Amino acid sequence: MKLRLFALLTVAVLSACTNSYPEEELVFNPDYNRIARNVTVVSKSPKYVTYEYKNIRVDEIAAVAAQYCYDRGQKQASLYEITLHRNNSRRATFVCRKVSEGSFR
Repeated sequence: MKLRLFALLTVAVLSACTNSYPEEELVFNPDYNRIARNVTVVSKSPKYVTYEYKNIRVDEIAAVAAQYCYDRGQKQASLYEITLHRNNSRRATFVCRKVSEGSFR
């Protein structure tokens, strides 16, 4: 009886320690070809960037906006607004700001 309980406890502990997902799958790698087909830059400046997109989620565009802002003075991209535009396309505006800044006004 004690041997079965010990074996069951050992199996439970070992199974809790295993990771069923390889670490490579946990890192988000954007599909830049898909983004290029579905996203256009409407306007940009060192302080903001606005994208028009269709058939894609805004969180997929966020990686591109983050890279854009980082390249302009190591800033962080923050989603400012999403608006519905003609032809069922949407526009997302990201504001570039330093991490230490409290607000983006």
